[in-house]
Amino acid sequence: MGRGKIEIKKIENLTSRQVTFSKRRNGLLKKARELCILCDAEVGVIIFSTTGKLYQWSSTSMEDTLLRYNRGKVVEQHPSDDQKAEQNSQSFDVSALKEEYLKLRAAYMCDLELQAIEW
Repeated sequence: MGRGKIEIKKIENLTSRQVTFSKRRNGLLKKARELCILCDAEVGVIIFSTTGKLYQWSSTSMEDTLLRYNRGKVVEQHPSDDQKAEQNSQSFDVSALKEEYLKLRAAYMCDLELQAIEW
């Protein structure tokens, strides 16, 4: 039997909120470790409590993970020439397919009209 669903809203009772934070933080860190082990993924988790305390876990060094993250953001913002060429090629392919579709559809409609006239 599964657990019941809870309504996701701020917990008003301070003690209950702190207990829930601690349990869920540990659960999140456990899931991050499992993801790293099962999928051989590079994982980094950063959590700040309401009091400002930092909790972090990383499968490698946190600095390396953050550097890799920032490099990935730069690549996304400035695609390489190869990526631009691929996007242009895909745009051309889509345009060509649309044009071919419209021609085939027009031919099909003409055939339908001819069949209607023949009857």
